[in-house]
Amino acid sequence: MSTSIVKGAPGHYRIGADVLEEIPVLLEELSVNRIQVIAGKRSWQAAKPYLPFVLVKQVEANIIFIDGHTTLEKADKIADQLHQHAIDAVIGIGGGTALDITKAAAAKAEVKSVLIPTIAATCAAWTPLSVFYDSNGAFTHYTYFPLATTLVLVEPAIIAHAPIEYLRAGIGDTLAKFYEADALIESFYPNEEVPVPVKVSQFSASICRDVLLEDGKAALDAVRDKQVTPALIRVIEAIIITGGMVGGFGDKAGRIAGAHSLHNGLTEASEAQHFLHGELVAYGILGQLAFEQKEEELLRLLDFYDQWQLPSSLQEIGIDITNTDLVERIIQKAILPQESIHFMNREVTAESLASALQQVEKNNQIYYKEKRGEKTS
Repeated sequence: MSTSIVKGAPGHYRIGADVLEEIPVLLEELSVNRIQVIAGKRSWQAAKPYLPFVLVKQVEANIIFIDGHTTLEKADKIADQLHQHAIDAVIGIGGGTALDITKAAAAKAEVKSVLIPTIAATCAAWTPLSVFYDSNGAFTHYTYFPLATTLVLVEPAIIAHAPIEYLRAGIGDTLAKFYEADALIESFYPNEEVPVPVKVSQFSASICRDVLLEDGKAALDAVRDKQVTPALIRVIEAIIITGGMVGGFGDKAGRIAGAHSLHNGLTEASEAQHFLHGELVAYGILGQLAFEQKEEELLRLLDFYDQWQLPSSLQEIGIDITNTDLVERIIQKAILPQESIHFMNREVTAESLASALQQVEKNNQIYYKEKRGEKTS
């Protein structure tokens, strides 16, 4: 495999109480004069109390509010606006949709980007790529950008007060970093020494897994109580920093494999539309492990999924495994020729993936039967 392209980190990253108060100084250091804010409406309201008054006064009348899905049309339209108004930097405030649109628009307009995540549901604030969907919410493609984000600023109190399901989804999406990177490295470097940047990626993926398994429940408890705790900080940084470093240093060996392909397949089902990206990816991890015949690891994760309340079966997503037409459509979308499941060192067929999904359902049923048995014994 060719040498990895390393885009390991944003130009500047900060996390901590009142970090957003530093924005005017940071923008001045970058010689930024004209700014444009892109935000979700709720995200703006969540972030506004933590932003410097001078900035709020400057931008509030001209914010571009985002709703719906991340589409090329939205990003292109905003990029044109940035050009027309000679914007120096765009500030994205929100979750994955607002941040992905911000990155895409900034890259096309060739301006600086400042990202302020208001939830920790993905590593979108860190990684130089955007995930695109069609107007109905079905996945279409990823776009990788030539440059990393200029600034990433995280006020943990905003995330502590966000709905808990977003952190839960972030745990699912970030846990996949380990299992997908593990499969990709096995596939790309079967008989050769792994390059140093990929080793950094591999180590980052291990940090993701270890921090989440150790601190995930405590972090969710902190958000439930709307408190900033050391465990929450560690989980936020596992999701944003080390989650982003997996792909940033590993390039294609640190990106996506079977779990994300299964996520993309699940977007075919209307039943899955109300689930967050990371929740569906979490199910995808189990599907990938079953596909790899790693049943012991699959069973180990079920305890954590139960604690975190992540979906561990199609049934929990509202999909009947006996609905063969729907399951077939999910599988066919998951194994499209361009899908990342084909990067794995295994032959992928509709039959083999269907068998894996059946195995996930079977293991899930066994786990909960045993759990109920323990409670009643």
